[in-house]
Amino acid sequence: MKRKPKPKPKPKTSKIGEIVVPPPQIPVGIQPPWKVTHHGRNVHVVDVPFVQTSGKSQWILLLADNHTDNPSADRKMEERLLREAVEKKAIICSIGDTLDLMGGKADKRQNKAAMRSSLLASNYFDAVIEDAANFYASIPGAVEHWAVLGEGNHESAYRNKSEVCPVQNLARAMKSRVQSQLQAGGYTGWIVIRLNINKTILPFTLYYAHGASSGGQQSMGILDAKRTLAYVEGCDMICMSHTHDSNVAGTARLKLDSHNGLYQVKQRHVDFCRIGSTKNEWKAGEGSWIVEKGVGPKPIRQKWVRLWVQWESHKPRSGMHRGRPRLCWDVIDAQ
Repeated sequence: MKRKPKPKPKPKTSKIGEIVVPPPQIPVGIQPPWKVTHHGRNVHVVDVPFVQTSGKSQWILLLADNHTDNPSADRKMEERLLREAVEKKAIICSIGDTLDLMGGKADKRQNKAAMRSSLLASNYFDAVIEDAANFYASIPGAVEHWAVLGEGNHESAYRNKSEVCPVQNLARAMKSRVQSQLQAGGYTGWIVIRLNINKTILPFTLYYAHGASSGGQQSMGILDAKRTLAYVEGCDMICMSHTHDSNVAGTARLKLDSHNGLYQVKQRHVDFCRIGSTKNEWKAGEGSWIVEKGVGPKPIRQKWVRLWVQWESHKPRSGMHRGRPRLCWDVIDAQ
């Protein structure tokens, strides 16, 4: 006898007879080897399984002030850096002003002639979010390698006026297109990169703040390093943007350390890093804000941070030479 074919399962229904629609399947994409744990919007911990080999490095791409919906934004540069970050398996972190958001009806700076044609819509905010999410999702692996999407003054200003959070909306839209560990960050926060090597954890602690001052043509924002060090401690790097300046300044702090009754003065090196921008506002002969203020052109730069491990040998009381790992880093212009 031929067996009767099994009947197709009926779609699940609720008590009132509505058809239950399953959630959409989000593509997996190119997943990174590291894992991000978000402790709220201000603390983000990235655990990296680090296998020590010659020339092995963990890269971080620091982004800021991209203003990607502005016509003056260099999207080709953004795409080039994001593709390179995927190749390096880098941790992508943005510390604010990913969006420009100056074309809304409530913004006094609104200028329809200075907007992308795709954003000339009655639902301006939705158009900006969709356009940016589509752009980043079109770069293979970019959203998957993105860990933190911080808030800048452009996004916070729009949130205060319109009662919607652009950063959370953009992060949600990006994650709806491909699976990612990305989460919206705050205006300030901490990012801890923990290299796990031979059961030893080497942390690199970064404190970020989008920025508050207007910079300065003489100091180029360097004075913010001293101001921030007055109330922030325990970090290896302080990272800011906002003024569209680009520089790196190293400083050191003293610490009195004691062990078994022995006192020793130790130094801790701290780098202060200004990221720059990918928005080119300088248009000679035109009445742009930066020209009228006499500020001058700003560097079109972002930043790479390279982490690697250096082994140092020491001779304990047993007389046998042993090696211990030391975390090293340097900062490179991303251009």
